[in-house]
Formats: sequence, C-alpha cells, structure tokens
Amino acid sequence: MRILDRYVAKQLLPVWVWCLAVFVFLSCLIDLFEHLDEIMRYHIPALTVARYYLHFMPIVFVRASPLALLLAGAFVASRLSRHQEFLAMNASGTSLLRASVPFVFVGWLASLCVFLVSDIVLPRSAGIYEQLRQEAFRADQEPVMENVAVIDSFNRIYHAQKFDLEARELWGVTILEHDRQNRPTSSISAERALWIPLHGWWLRNGRINRLGAKGAMRGDPQPFTERVFTYPVTPEQFSRPQTRPEMMRYGQLRLMITRLKQMGMDVRRYSVELAAKVTTPLMNVVVCFLAFAGSTQLQLRGNLKGLGLSLGWGLLYYGGVATGQAMGKEGILWMPVLIAVWAPHAIAVWWGLRVLGQTR
Repeated sequence: MRILDRYVAKQLLPVWVWCLAVFVFLSCLIDLFEHLDEIMRYHIPALTVARYYLHFMPIVFVRASPLALLLAGAFVASRLSRHQEFLAMNASGTSLLRASVPFVFVGWLASLCVFLVSDIVLPRSAGIYEQLRQEAFRADQEPVMENVAVIDSFNRIYHAQKFDLEARELWGVTILEHDRQNRPTSSISAERALWIPLHGWWLRNGRINRLGAKGAMRGDPQPFTERVFTYPVTPEQFSRPQTRPEMMRYGQLRLMITRLKQMGMDVRRYSVELAAKVTTPLMNVVVCFLAFAGSTQLQLRGNLKGLGLSLGWGLLYYGGVATGQAMGKEGILWMPVLIAVWAPHAIAVWWGLRVLGQTR
C-alpha cells in the first residue's frame, strides 16, 4: 500500500469506528429506555442486563456497519475534496478511480469483520440474547414462526412450514434421515405434528418414503393417519433463533439447503438467505465506494451537496438490496435467486464506476 493510500485509510478507519460506536451506543441506549420499566418491575440484576446488551451488540454491529461506513466514507471523501487534496492527487497523476482504492480496502476490511461476526459470533449471541429477552425481560415470543429447521445429533433434519409455539404444534412437517456418509435413507412427511410430553411427536396424515441412491424412492410410500415418534427434539429447539436461516452459520445453511433439495422442496427463501450471508458483508465495500463517488464530483466539491448525494445513493442502494431479496424469496417475475440478490450490488458498483469515469 502506498503512502497516499495509508494516509487516506488512516483517516477513514477512525471515523468508521467512531460512527459504529455511536450507532451501537445509541441502539443500546434506546433499547435500555424501552426496557427500563421491565428492569425496575422484575428487579433484573445489573449483571443480567450487562449480559443482555453484551450479546445485543453483535446484532447491532452487523446491521449498522454498512450505514456507519456510508457516513464515514462520505464525510472523509467530502473533507478531502473540500481541502483540494483530490485535485493534488490528480495533478500528480492519480486518477479518482485509483484514489478510491483505500476506501475499497477499508470497506473490504469491514466486510471481513462483519462476515466473521455474523458467521461465528452472531448465532450463539443471538440465542443467548433471545433467551434473556424472554426469561429476564418477560418478552412475548412470536406465536407463529415460519420455515423453521433443526438438525439433531443423529443426522436427521426436521423442517416445518409453520410452528405454533403456544400450541407446540408443527405444520407441513418433513423429516429426512441420513446415514453416516450423509446419504438419505428415508423421509417422513406429515400434515401436522403435535408435541406430547413423555411420549414425543404425534404425527397426523403423513407418509414414510424409503430412499435409495441419490435420494430416489425405493418401494411404495407407507401412508399413515396417526403415529407417534420419539425424536430427540423438543418444541423449544424449534423456537431458538438458530433454527431461522438468517441466524444459521453459512456452512449449516448450505448443508440444510442441500438436504432440503434431496426432499424435492422449494429452497428459494433459503437460497436467498445463503446468498445474503455473502452479499450483506460486501455491502460495506459498495457503500464505501458509492460514498467516495458521490462526494468527489467536480461540480459538487466545496459544499455539502456531494455529501448529501452520497447518502442518497446509499439509501437507494439499501432499498434496492431489500427489494431484490424480497423478489428472490417470493419468486416475482420468475427471477433467479442469484440475479435477484446480486443485481442491486452490481448496479451500484457500475453506477459508481460510471460516475468516476465521467468525472475529470
């Protein structure tokens, strides 16, 4: 890295850390005021409150990092532009595109940090955070959850389209069993499954399929009206955040998608979440690049218009990402998952390159 790159990166990194710290602090402070009544009413110990917010911070970090980097990148780029430092770079033969390298580098570092936190720290922290929220703060959990999945220690995957927490009942249940080589051996599908303490899961209106090589059916299905299975999973396991695809680790979600495909199930929503685990950290790179591109236009230098334009582009980019993921999950216009998820990022990068290419 050149001296000039280090000079810019040293200005951007502290501002990003400062903005991120402000976002985390304000999020915790707002949440604390919202729960202040519960803390006083239930006499929640200070140590429990500290643990709650300690595990709340990784969630805020993953969500707030791109926005903090957007503000930091726009502020630093506008300041460099206002002090004519980009003009000096241009006079020395450094183009604006080359000057964006330290911004992209800092964005890449932030993306790496966000991916590691979301894949390693967040699943466990989210589970503890949700447990403390329900037990200590007496928070109400969602009565009905959609698309939950659990993998047990016997290499079985359990998937349900809906889970009623109060009734302890699953709807649209599919259970896939594997051998030690991860080859499917049998699948069980049922209209509903009800948890009966001391007995297990009571399945209604289903069938059992024996599977052979590559998941092909072997023999005729065995239908049943009612049957009780003593599986080592409980309703509490389905209610944990780790059962939701957005809270799973990348490897776990990819394995689950592979196994659900073996059942012949539609995995669009899970594929979008898997792709989002890569694209969400990469948003840090894109927003930093957009912030630089918007703040360094010649006709906008020396005022706040470039800063406002960068923030506007960043917000439009956020909206495009959310729209693309929603279209991918719902299959609107039969759009392939990869196109729906990656298109907003590609368009944002193309726009930034186009703006810098036109700026002289």
